[in-house]
Amino acid sequence: MLPYYSYRLITTLIRPFIVFYILIRILKGKEDRLRVAERYGTSDIERKEGKVIWFHAASIGESLSILPLLKKLNSDKSIDQIILTTGTLTSANILKDKLSKKIIHQFIPFDVPSYIHKFLNHWNPSLAVFVESEIWPNFLTELKKRNVCSLIVNGRMTIKSFKRWSMLSGSSKNLFSNFTACCTQNSDSAFFYEKLGIKNTINTGNLKFAYKPDEIISDELKKLRSLTKKRKIFLAASTHPGEEEIIKNITLNLKKTVKDLLTIIVPRHVTRKSFFSSSKGLGLSIRSKKQKINDRTYLYLADTIGELNIFYSLANIVFIGGSLVPHGGQNPIEAAYLGKKIYHGKNIENFIDVYDVLNQLKFTQQVENERQLEHYVKEALANPKSINKDININRLKKEGDDTVSKVLEVIYQYL
Repeated sequence: MLPYYSYRLITTLIRPFIVFYILIRILKGKEDRLRVAERYGTSDIERKEGKVIWFHAASIGESLSILPLLKKLNSDKSIDQIILTTGTLTSANILKDKLSKKIIHQFIPFDVPSYIHKFLNHWNPSLAVFVESEIWPNFLTELKKRNVCSLIVNGRMTIKSFKRWSMLSGSSKNLFSNFTACCTQNSDSAFFYEKLGIKNTINTGNLKFAYKPDEIISDELKKLRSLTKKRKIFLAASTHPGEEEIIKNITLNLKKTVKDLLTIIVPRHVTRKSFFSSSKGLGLSIRSKKQKINDRTYLYLADTIGELNIFYSLANIVFIGGSLVPHGGQNPIEAAYLGKKIYHGKNIENFIDVYDVLNQLKFTQQVENERQLEHYVKEALANPKSINKDININRLKKEGDDTVSKVLEVIYQYL
């Protein structure tokens, strides 16, 4: 990272070019053209009198993880408004039906001094809360100047990130010392943040365990259940390049011996479709093309956004992607809350603490390779009703509730 004065100078100088960057993002469908002003720190929503808390979460996963926390704060009458900023259009679309009137979603302004001043002058928060690893130097410096406490919740830092920050010990300590406190997912992260300059670090646990998916009652789920009621369903969720080939091979092999097999793939990035053009012998149906599942469909590509929980609900067993390739894994908690047995590869370093807990609760099974995954899927689908008999969802809920209580205790210390 650059020394702060250099960072501030650069972010000031690039301001004239941001309009072109925004235009490119609009053309790519990554920005809401009607809300672009928010990226410059301007809002057309009025700030209420009284106490305002500002939360910032990068995208979907981080936003969903704090919803139980926001729900608790929403019921506190001493808090007049809660601002939740994110940086992606997808997160905004998913959040719009999940927030109460008291919780206002805004797009995060770019970390440019003049935009920050507009944003903070308008909202004037009593407390700023950053989720996981969102660190914006200009924002943090300005908040400290205004005597506004800044917290990290659900903080997570790997040894790799710690070593990178440690190489810039002077700059990083100046930056991290702007935080008043940090609630971390695990004890290692608490240690790393403390070494980097945050004096008050507390291991409160992982807030992702607190997000409980809504009960799914939808016409789409009913339709899909009707179409697949006789099928044994293997779901490969949040897959990455390299994993789809593995899932296709497994499906080709298992369709010979597993009667009524249906494999559903939900890729992590739904725009990546060209790979599926070569799915001979699998009767591929593609959801975005409104192709229906029929008796000859063995592979269904669910290339839509915001429907993963529907497919979790349908599935007998689940494989979570990003784990058989060197990506670091994807979040398995939603599948766990829906009572599914979860299979995954060894590359889960981004969610290692989550998988440790789920493994203790008998939700998960690690596989080493394609052959082992095929073996487990075949074994599980031979008797699908017995797959989830050892799963304990109540213990999972308690894990999440305890974490929310611990984080709230810290928040109220500085509010």
